[in-house]
Amino acid sequence: MARNMMDIENFVQGWVAQNVRSVPGLASVPVEMDRLAADLTSAARARGISGRELHRTVGDIDDYLTEQYQRVSAAPAS
Repeated sequence: MARNMMDIENFVQGWVAQNVRSVPGLASVPVEMDRLAADLTSAARARGISGRELHRTVGDIDDYLTEQYQRVSAAPAS
């Protein structure tokens, strides 16, 4: 089922807010991004969002999650 890009974007932003965290001393960012990408894709599919719809909305999922991880990691601790 095709979904509105805004709905998918809202889903992804909410998922990122709940799941992407800075991991001090992380040995391998690419491995962590692969794990996050698999989790995001699985959560999206559970909501009827296809991988193609995710890609159309955020572009390359690994690149998108890497950017989000870098943003979270660079944010000052609250």
